[in-house]
Amino acid sequence: MSDPKKMITTDAVVISRREAGDSGFYLTVLSPDMGLLDVTVRGAKKYGASNSAASQLFSCSRLCLSQSKGRYYINSSEPVRSFYGLRLDIQKLALASYFAQIVSHTVTENQTANDVYRLFTNSLYMLSERSAPCGFVKFVFEMRICADLGLMPGLIGCADCYRTEPKMYFLIKEGILLCPKDAHIRVVYDSPDNVMLTAGMIEALRHVCLSEMEKIFSFRVSDEALVRLGDVSERYICYHMGRHFDTLDFYRSLQ
Repeated sequence: MSDPKKMITTDAVVISRREAGDSGFYLTVLSPDMGLLDVTVRGAKKYGASNSAASQLFSCSRLCLSQSKGRYYINSSEPVRSFYGLRLDIQKLALASYFAQIVSHTVTENQTANDVYRLFTNSLYMLSERSAPCGFVKFVFEMRICADLGLMPGLIGCADCYRTEPKMYFLIKEGILLCPKDAHIRVVYDSPDNVMLTAGMIEALRHVCLSEMEKIFSFRVSDEALVRLGDVSERYICYHMGRHFDTLDFYRSLQ
């Protein structure tokens, strides 16, 4: 029996779900104040079950949890947002799954994760409710989560002379900018990991990494610039997190 003295109320979004017997689910949820939690929801498959909505993948709810023998159980829930639009577009659903895998790799239980929670749910909102282009949301999410986790690149100016130029090299592995002169001194040339960026592209990187959370999607770049920035952010997150994500492969297969 669950101990009623250990009731916990928290906001949470479902990032993964698997079967639990004939009528329930095991969920992994992201909470802003508790990090990642493994949660059991009983009877959610039954018709008219009160916790059915809270058990849907990527649904956001206010959960009332009980704890017993080291596991959390959903006693009651209040749906906040379903992000239903994700279920109508396989590419958006695949991208949300990629974001969820990144979250699973970077957040642990009993960890304050308010910034990651806001970034994740805001990104789902942009995809589901605002119909923002997948490539745009992907670029913002990849660079901002790196910034929030202490992996932000140096974007103020050239790492050697501190100047800013109309075009500068961004060194993905080092996470720095170099002006053309200092890039020549270091013998840096164009490559997949050393990318020449325009002033507008660099400003987009700065905006995403340094702006307040509610403003990170408030900018525009050309389609051509977004393609290059998307390649940069993808290479950057995979290198600095030290792994590749299989959900990214699936997302890319849909493009």
